Amino acid sequence: MALHIITALYRFEYLEKVYNSINMDSDIVWHIAKSNRREDLDYAFLKEDKRIRLYNVDCEDDGVAGKKRASALENVKDGYFCFLDDDTLFHENMYIKYRECMENNFKGMLVGNQVDWDGGIRLVAHHPVFHKIDVGNVLCHHGCLSVCKWPTYDVDKRYNKDYIFWRLVYEHYSQKCELTNTTISYYNMLSEKKTKWVNSNDLLKKVSKSRR
Repeated sequence: MALHIITALYRFEYLEKVYNSINMDSDIVWHIAKSNRREDLDYAFLKEDKRIRLYNVDCEDDGVAGKKRASALENVKDGYFCFLDDDTLFHENMYIKYRECMENNFKGMLVGNQVDWDGGIRLVAHHPVFHKIDVGNVLCHHGCLSVCKWPTYDVDKRYNKDYIFWRLVYEHYSQKCELTNTTISYYNMLSEKKTKWVNSNDLLKKVSKSRR
């Protein structure tokens, strides 16, 4: 059993900071999917940390995450999974909730709060409805992946693929969706327009405590 963290990689410049925010626990597997049309990654931790799985996906590297996420999800066969964007940090509460779900043999999806770049709550936990759920503030049992696939096709502009995927999962688990008022994800914490307001180095010091 493991917590599988899915990252569709486009912004190479943040990768080490993202890695440094992830707990060092042995039951974490970090799946990184990148375009095979980009250069190889040259980070020592990618070779040294056996928990990391790197996939070169045959797709354009235009920032669209669809095929990358779909490819990584195909390799999740046990435990629970969550998504971690390449411009934010891992929230240690996600791991805590994963352990609770595992201990209680929870089979479904769990939605938590998401904090914005200024420290305020961006999203309050809510059942999947349009624009009320993000790809990153959900922890989910892997069982849904046998039938629920990340959309790789074009979608109507009124919707987004986050919503479509989580709605499929929601229906698969017969609307079994647990809500928690605990914050389990950060939103775009490393993006350039926000780092002028947030000292990401101080934040990294805070979250790095979980790596000790």
